[in-house]
Amino acid sequence: MITTEQVISIGRITRTHGKRGEIQCLTTNEYWDNAEAIFLILNIDNILVPFRVLDWRGKGSDSLIFQLDRINDEQSAQQLIGCQAYMLASDLNEDDEPLPTWQSLTGYRVLDTDQGELGTIIHVDETTINTLITLDNDQLIPLHEDFIIDIDQENKLLTICLPFIFHAQ
Repeated sequence: MITTEQVISIGRITRTHGKRGEIQCLTTNEYWDNAEAIFLILNIDNILVPFRVLDWRGKGSDSLIFQLDRINDEQSAQQLIGCQAYMLASDLNEDDEPLPTWQSLTGYRVLDTDQGELGTIIHVDETTINTLITLDNDQLIPLHEDFIIDIDQENKLLTICLPFIFHAQ
């Protein structure tokens, strides 16, 4: 079984491409471009499922088109839309240093620049387009790279600045 510690996020499946079962992945980094990976790993119902990549090509500056083994028609490809896409961390190019994944933030304390300490992350939900963290006080907070001020890995501290619309009144 593949675990979240073994993978690096590369993006999200956004649509089908053509009638042969190809899928389009909106990428968040260039890890795939620089690697020699043979498996694309998709989060399907919170299970990391590997698919052998038969072919892939770039589309624009931030998308990849994949042809996967066992996905050979538009209907099968349609079921993968919205899945978070990963690659094995072991397939990274030696020059690429992986960024922390959202899942790796579990256990981090969260400090907001305006509200102070908010709690400790107990769960990260990436099943929708909007990533949410659940704190130990049951508070849900949207997680977006624009909100992050600092990630202190040594002290397991995530410093954020939430827009005013997320502040408690």
